[in-house]
Amino acid sequence: MKDAKLSELVLDFDLYPRTQIDSHHVSEMVEAENAGTEFPPIVIDKKSKRVIDGFHRVKKHLRCHGPDATIPVVEKTYKNDAAMLLDAIRYNANHGRNLSSFDRMHSILLAGKLGLTDKAVAGALSTTEDRVKVLRLNKSARVGNGKVSVTVPIKQTIRHMAGKKLTRSQVDANKKLGGMNQLFYVNQLLTLIESDLIDKENQDLLEALRKLHERLGETLAVA
Repeated sequence: MKDAKLSELVLDFDLYPRTQIDSHHVSEMVEAENAGTEFPPIVIDKKSKRVIDGFHRVKKHLRCHGPDATIPVVEKTYKNDAAMLLDAIRYNANHGRNLSSFDRMHSILLAGKLGLTDKAVAGALSTTEDRVKVLRLNKSARVGNGKVSVTVPIKQTIRHMAGKKLTRSQVDANKKLGGMNQLFYVNQLLTLIESDLIDKENQDLLEALRKLHERLGETLAVA
C-alpha cells in the first residue's frame, strides 16, 4: 500500500460496474469521515492510475481534502481492460453498496463490449450464467436503428419495455426512475391522498399534481 495524489487518479466509467456515482452516499461517507470513520484503501491499476475499486471513496476524499491531497491506494497490475473490469465487478459485487439489477445489467453490457463471456462475468458477479441470461432478457432494451442500435440496461420500473426499442428521451427517463414497479408509485400516491397526507401548503407539489391530473386524463383516454 502507498499514498497517491488524488489529482493523478482516473475515474474511467467504462470500467465502472455502477451506472452512476451516488452523491447522497458520498455525503454520508463525508459525515462518517468527519466522525472519525476510517476507510479501506482505493484499488488502482498501477500503470494507468485508473480506479478499480473506490469511486465513492475518491469523491468523498475530494470533498474532504481537495485534489492536492493524497489517499492510500493498493496498486495492482492487469493484463488488459477486460481483466480490470472483471476485478472492478468482483469488488463492487462483494462489498460496499449492493449492485442493483440495473447495475448488474450495466456490468454485463460493459463486459460484452470487451469480449468477456457470460461465464466470466457471472463469476465476477457471484451469480450463475443462467442468471446473466435472465438479466439480459428482462433488464435490457435497444436504442437507435439498424447498425447503430445499442443495448441499454433498464430498471424494474419499465420492465415491460424489455427487448423493445426506446427513444432517446425514454432512455434519459429510465436513468431518472427509482427502480420500483409502476404500481408501487401509484399506490404510494393513493395512500397519501386517501390518508389526507398531501402537503397542501407546498405549491410546487400542488402544481405537479395538477400536471399529473392533466396527463392522466390524456393517458387514460387512449388506454
